[in-house]
Amino acid sequence: MSNENKKFNYGLYAVTVFAAVAVILVLITTFTFKSKYVAFDEEKVAVNFTDTIAQKGDGYNAYKFTLASKAEKYGDFVRQQFMYPVIYPGYTAGMDKDAFKELQENGFDTDAHKSDATKNDDGKLAGEVADKMYDYYAELMRTVGWDDYATVYTNYFNKLAEVRKEVFGDDYMSDEVMFTALEANVAAYGNSLTGTEKKLAADEKTVIQEETTGFYQTVFGKDYKFITEAKNVEIISDLETYKASLSEEELQKYEISADDITEAAKVLVDVSLEDGTVIASAEIYEVKIGSTWYVDNITTNTQALYSVSR
Repeated sequence: MSNENKKFNYGLYAVTVFAAVAVILVLITTFTFKSKYVAFDEEKVAVNFTDTIAQKGDGYNAYKFTLASKAEKYGDFVRQQFMYPVIYPGYTAGMDKDAFKELQENGFDTDAHKSDATKNDDGKLAGEVADKMYDYYAELMRTVGWDDYATVYTNYFNKLAEVRKEVFGDDYMSDEVMFTALEANVAAYGNSLTGTEKKLAADEKTVIQEETTGFYQTVFGKDYKFITEAKNVEIISDLETYKASLSEEELQKYEISADDITEAAKVLVDVSLEDGTVIASAEIYEVKIGSTWYVDNITTNTQALYSVSR
């Protein structure tokens, strides 16, 4: 896929657009209204999960429908598993709370690590960091993908620490810095697929978003439309065998036991154009815990959905 039109044009509208990004992008730290109210229906869960990936290549937000969001807010899972080891050297997920408090006293998110550049940044340098990180994020999407979220998060955040230090000249790092850069890249990647419309700031002069042609528009036509539908829902009859196939190590990360699972299902979902042409299909595996269905991200393979954008 071409690299054209993928990046936010921070050089043109740095302060305005970065403020807009902070407002528009919904941090993954909350379990969204949408995901909360579809969670009781396995078909709706599968369709919404698939559609989130298909429409904008957004596996990041799709994880809000998965087992990874079960134990706590998904943002907290990302913090504990992948952010804190970067912010607090020596941190390990699940470590003793008192030991963690000691690490926090000298973490990279403390004022002692802030340079004047960090203290005085109005958004321009933060925008520059996100801009510099974009190509790396896009490369991770092409070569790794969100099915292997651990590799994506680990590599991305380690690279972010390097890039931010180059731009700001200090070691400062926080979960806000990490979420902001990542979500800006996720949004820019989605825009590279769908294209964007020209938008002006409140002064009706400053361009905060240029009009661009997206990859999907080039391939499927300017007025393309994706329709995501569940074609078949199959309740898995041999539940015990299914549960035995799940990685205990992965389940423990989500604070889940196989015994918590009362049902499992496989949902075939198609993504089609308006004329009925199927452009991608995926088998979405789900498990039911209590009254809620979750995509089993341990088992589900979404590579076919991302192939549309590659």
